[in-house]
This record gives sequence, structure tokens and C-alpha cells, in this order.
Amino acid sequence: MKIAPRQINTFLAKPSPNFVAFLFHGNDSGLISERAKKLAHLFNHDLDDVFSVTRLTGEMLSDEVGLILDSAAAIPAVGDRRLVLIKGRGTELLAACKLALSEHFEEAIIIVEAHETTTKHALVKLFESSKTAASIGCYADSVSDIRALASNMFAADNIEASSDALDIIARRLGSDRGSSRREIEKLALMVGPNGKLDSEEVHFALGDNAKLAIDDIADALASGAVARLQQSLQKAWHENTNAVMIVRGCQSYFKQLGLAGYAMRSGQSAQSAIRSLRPPPHFKLQNCLQSHLQRWQPQIAMAIVNRLQDIELQIKSNSLDDQVCTSQSLLGICLRAPR
Repeated sequence: MKIAPRQINTFLAKPSPNFVAFLFHGNDSGLISERAKKLAHLFNHDLDDVFSVTRLTGEMLSDEVGLILDSAAAIPAVGDRRLVLIKGRGTELLAACKLALSEHFEEAIIIVEAHETTTKHALVKLFESSKTAASIGCYADSVSDIRALASNMFAADNIEASSDALDIIARRLGSDRGSSRREIEKLALMVGPNGKLDSEEVHFALGDNAKLAIDDIADALASGAVARLQQSLQKAWHENTNAVMIVRGCQSYFKQLGLAGYAMRSGQSAQSAIRSLRPPPHFKLQNCLQSHLQRWQPQIAMAIVNRLQDIELQIKSNSLDDQVCTSQSLLGICLRAPR
């Protein structure tokens, strides 16, 4: 059975007893691991208990397809059910999972992490079609998801984060839940319990190479500079920058262009319109924005935002190569940029 995105949190808090096997799949490895661990703790508080918890890998199952079924049949030393935890890429798990789901068992819980799958993968289809197994997609967090995550983590230490600071965090993070948590934890550690966090501190703390690469891509895209866009994308791919985050960074840039353009239509100067943006753009981008305001009409900039949102959905839902899809889509926008 496929668990709808809006139902995932409720499902993980109290899964139906009808399910004995669970698959976590998608492009966010950190979120896959986080959700799988959360579910596993419902069945066993000690995941290192070798007497009632069995851990398997894709490599192990490639050599022995009956290993999941054999592990599920083993009687646990403690508790009523054995917990079988499996981690792999995806394809090498298929035969073993298919064999396990073909049998009826009630004395075990199987939790599978597949870190290189799409919604069209045969392993995902296998779990979706089963009445006793659940398929849970784990894809890059939305802006609102990251903002909520940061707010909750800061609240635990009574840290007061400004709205602009949260906006920047939400815009820059989100490609991987584990990485997002670590970056937010660093920010919390930086200001300490009961501290305050503003936008400049976040700019400084999160100003990494990946963000700089995304800024270069957005600048080249808005400039209609095809050669520079290709160079910036090659650099980003070399540094393993997440495709979704590149597209989101471009979305944010064009949204700022559109909002500033509308502010200018109401009578503000370019500099005043840029300063009024929330969250405020980094000072290094302000000159770029001012230059691009001269060529981009606000309604066209907002139309590009919509196009970039469609590209993000395409990356998440299709089996196409993320880098190829992103590069071709951004190149198409760049070629049509106003001159």
C-alpha cells in the first residue's frame, strides 16, 4: 500500500497492525534513515539488541535471496516479534523482498531502506501492491517543512530566531533531512540556549560552497549567459550539489526579481525595492538583482518561478537523471532570457 505524503506522519506515529513490512524510498537519504529509525523504535527500543534485531544489507541479499525470510522466521530472545532492518540501494533488494512478501508471517517486522529508487522502481511497486506492506516516499523537504523543523529544534533550546533567519534557513537547506538537522544543530550551538539568531548570522554560518555555486547559477540564468550557466552547473555537479536545491535557489532569485519589480512599479527605487525584500538578499547578490531588474518584467519573472516549480516536481517524480533534467530545463530558460 502506498502511504500518501499527507498521511505519513500520522501513519508513522501509529502504523496499522495489518502491516508487517515497510519500505522507505526516495531521494532524501537522511529522511529515509530518520523515518525508518523512528518506526523501528516503535517495535524495539534497543536497535542494537542482536538477540531480537537482525540487520541486513543489499550485498548480503544479492548472494542469498532467502535471507530476509529466514531472519523473519527466527524466534526473538526478547519480545514477541523479531525486527529485521534492511538497507540497500534498491534493485539488489527486489528478489529477496519479493520472496519474503510472498509468505505469510506474523512474528516479525521488516523495515527496508532503499536509497536509490524512484516511484517507478519495481521494488516500490512491489510494496505498493501488497496488502501487508507499506511504501513510504521520502523526498526533499519543502520550504515550509524545513522552516517547521528549524522552529521546533530552536524551541527545544529556547532560541529566538527571527522570521528572516528562518526564511534563509528554509531556502538554503532541504536537500537531505540529516544534513539539514546537522546544520540547524550547528546554528543552535553557535548561539547557545536562550540565544537569538538573526539573518546575518545565518548568512555567515550557511555561506558554503554549494550556496555560492547556486547563486552563480541563478545569476547566469537571469543574465542569459549560456556559457557561464554551463560552467556553473558543471562546477555544481562536480561538488555533488543537489539538483532540487539548485532549482529552488533559482526559484528564490526570480521571486525576488518579481517582487522587487512590482515594488518599483509602485514608485520605489531599485535599491529601496531590493532592501525591502524579505528575507533580505545577501549583499553580494544585491548588485546582480539591480542589474537584472532592468531586463526582467515582474510578471515574466514570476512566470519563471512557476516554470521552475514545475521543473522541481519533474525532478522528484520522474526517473530521468536529475542532472540532465535540471541542465536542459535551465538552459531552455537561459536561451529565452530577455536581452
